[in-house]
Amino acid sequence: MLSTKEAADILGVSPRRVTALISAGLLKAERLGRSWAVDDSSVKSRASEERLRGRPAASRIDPSNYRRYILMSRNHEVLSFTYNFRTGETTDLKPHDGIDWKPLGIGRRDKLPNRYDLSEWLRNRAIPAVRPHLSAVLRELTSPTPTALMLGSWGLSLTDPYWFKPEGAEVSWSEINYHNHRYDETFGEFMLGESDTALSSNVVSRSPDVSTNGMLAKAWVHRDGVDYLIKGGTGNENREPYNEKLATHLLRRLLEDGEFVKYEVIHYQGRAYSSCASFVSDDAELIPAQDVLTAFAVTEGRDLHRGYLNALAELDVPQRQHLIDKMIVADYLMANFDRHTHNFGLIRNPEALDEYRIAPLFDNGCGFYCRATTEELENRPYAWEGHPFREYPSQQLSLVEDLSWYDPSALDGFMDDIDEVLSENPELNERFIAAVQRQTTRQIDTVNRLAAERGLIVAGW
Repeated sequence: MLSTKEAADILGVSPRRVTALISAGLLKAERLGRSWAVDDSSVKSRASEERLRGRPAASRIDPSNYRRYILMSRNHEVLSFTYNFRTGETTDLKPHDGIDWKPLGIGRRDKLPNRYDLSEWLRNRAIPAVRPHLSAVLRELTSPTPTALMLGSWGLSLTDPYWFKPEGAEVSWSEINYHNHRYDETFGEFMLGESDTALSSNVVSRSPDVSTNGMLAKAWVHRDGVDYLIKGGTGNENREPYNEKLATHLLRRLLEDGEFVKYEVIHYQGRAYSSCASFVSDDAELIPAQDVLTAFAVTEGRDLHRGYLNALAELDVPQRQHLIDKMIVADYLMANFDRHTHNFGLIRNPEALDEYRIAPLFDNGCGFYCRATTEELENRPYAWEGHPFREYPSQQLSLVEDLSWYDPSALDGFMDDIDEVLSENPELNERFIAAVQRQTTRQIDTVNRLAAERGLIVAGW
């Protein structure tokens, strides 16, 4: 995603013109508070259309813009493709003997991969353009795009077995993967804004952070044999790390161990970050829900909830309805407006391509009224936009089929947790914390009412 200024720079127009294009439906964008996050692929598409109207630039046929890669899954050669560094497009896809090990997100499950889904999958694998400090990295390394930066590091990740081998290169998974070899943490420190060390292409080429998406500042670190993801927050109030910790308190009360990721708050160079241990390994890969939707051709305009559950049924995922119900209820209770299709999904065995299961619930920093002011919370019941299945949270909550697992008494004392955790943030005052408590009480009451309507015994209903 791009800011309106970044989109304007790419298109050669003013930020006001970008806003007009968004209003006219000519650019895809998502409202974030008072600002717009513009879809980078729609900007690139429009920029390409503008160039095609005039005389083609010489760079369009410059062979240095193109490079041939082999998409790998561990040591399986999945397919080869040509990448256009100027446009971000992929062409000339050629399946290899390891095509069965393809990622779910690069095309229909029952068909050969297509270049459009592959291009989108590559973009989603890279650091988003709105990530803090990224523009400085691209300038210093003279890298044209985040995707080019990602490809320059083999595209290695700590969450799945995929990587990109330049055609003709002699290298194997066992020689470079991050599960068996240490990675350089310098780039991650730079992306957190905590390092003044000059970057080099060698440092970046040994970092999993170039293949870690999401808009917040984050970095991987290796401590005592465990990989941890450290993630920052936004603005001076830096609410997200504390919200992750508070969500852990909530989920520990409601869910089973292993159904959610545990976060804690750490301090580094005077700023608070959330930290969680990796929940995948060399023998388990994370598959975002978006990749599942792509594989089963569940597109916009269709019922994502029903389509997703149908896809999980075809993959024989155990407890699918039960655990999706739990996710919806948990997101409702914490007022999480950011449960998008890239921060929930599945785990599977990357070699046997089986043992599908629901991934533990993670990435909850945008809960607990993360963007609300004290006045907004005090004056009325706070409204937020629901994701990922319905626009309104109440509509999404109505999708829940089973509440037999829900124990209202488990939330007794949770108001004290809110006070304890949010009071750790020096930027939040007592008024705001009290307002969060009142709003959360309303959310709990709504779920209790729904449970009572379903025939469960709930005290007070």
